[in-house]
Amino acid sequence: MLAKAKVNLYLHVAAPDARGYHPLQSLVAFADIGDEVTFFPVQSTGSSGDLIPCLSIEGPFTEGLQADEDNLILKAVRRFEAAAGVRVDRHTIRLTKNLPVASGIGGGSADAGATLRALRELYAPDMSDSDLAAIAGAIGADGIMCLWSQSAFAEGYGERLTPVTLPEVPAVLVNPGVECATVRVYGGYDAVGRFNEIDAMSGFSGIKDVRQLISALSHTRNDLQSPAIHLQPVIAEVLTALDAQEETLFARMSGSGATCFALCETDEAANALSVRMQAMMPAAWVHACRLG
Repeated sequence: MLAKAKVNLYLHVAAPDARGYHPLQSLVAFADIGDEVTFFPVQSTGSSGDLIPCLSIEGPFTEGLQADEDNLILKAVRRFEAAAGVRVDRHTIRLTKNLPVASGIGGGSADAGATLRALRELYAPDMSDSDLAAIAGAIGADGIMCLWSQSAFAEGYGERLTPVTLPEVPAVLVNPGVECATVRVYGGYDAVGRFNEIDAMSGFSGIKDVRQLISALSHTRNDLQSPAIHLQPVIAEVLTALDAQEETLFARMSGSGATCFALCETDEAANALSVRMQAMMPAAWVHACRLG
């Protein structure tokens, strides 16, 4: 099952509340690329002491990932078992990690979301959407949006979603090969102490093409972009490089970084931009895709 990459087309972040959490508003879209979560039937539930289900991890971004109970996939399994009253013991799980880690495109939350969708199909097909969403929401702030992987406005702390129809837009994702720890980016944001109004939803109705989308996005921002650049200056280099290319109509950082995106007019333009950016930044992860 595809765990789609999440892209924050904009991200407005308010001052922290009394608990230290930040209310936000974001327009999220999902790419047609991502990690893969695959379930395989097993003949036996294993011997006593075995971890059930067994999780294996492969792919280009496995470094630093552990197939243990701290992995969001297995956290999703345990919460699903508790909520559904079942034991997930008929399958092993394989994660193919295609997306960079700690990169602002929701990889871990998307993995958990894909896992939950598969678990409902295999073990509890009568479970309601709301019950499944409750499990996803308990896993992390991006849990619910990455469960459904559909374009939406996210509000609250990311748990309140308003579906929105967006055109499919050719895009290029670029990660410079550095991690951005979310807690450190938010810490830098709070240290500056300048908080703007977060509402921006009104300009996004009836968007038909990439030009209209960009016109609406021109009135928005990513409030975490500046503190992320302070933490990882190479993000600014990526954005400068993207802005300098003729295929780029609009460029911005996603989430808390360090992945940046460029919106393009056509798939051909996105593919050409992807090839050029990979040549310019050979150490970076670069991928053409479609957002929608």
